[in-house]
Amino acid sequence: MKTKVTEMLGIQYPIIQGGMQWVGYAELASAVSNAGGLGDTHGAHPAHT
Repeated sequence: MKTKVTEMLGIQYPIIQGGMQWVGYAELASAVSNAGGLGDTHGAHPAHT
């Protein structure tokens, strides 16, 4: 699939996985990226108490 977004980001599909607290780890971002989308991790996990 070719769109302005896929061309600009160098991805195969216009799927962007946003950061998801508690589940958005590197493994999920890697899986999305490996499938042709844009995987992302979330850097604002609160400290465990």
